Amino acid sequence: MENYQQVYDTVTEMICDAKDLEMADLAPEMPLHQLKLDSLDYVELMVLAKREFGATLTAEMFINQPTMTLG
Repeated sequence: MENYQQVYDTVTEMICDAKDLEMADLAPEMPLHQLKLDSLDYVELMVLAKREFGATLTAEMFINQPTMTLG
């Protein structure tokens, strides 16, 4: 099982690549909606979660939890 920091680093790295951001621009308490992710970004997050961590995320998880944060 991955530890929190490894998961956080992997996810934030993907977001930084997708949105042309620096790691310093992100913080664990930052709500995802502030990142202005589009539907393809969310699909990338779902694929990343499955591939890297064996976790299944659904679109409903993002839709039903608008205050979801990076951490």
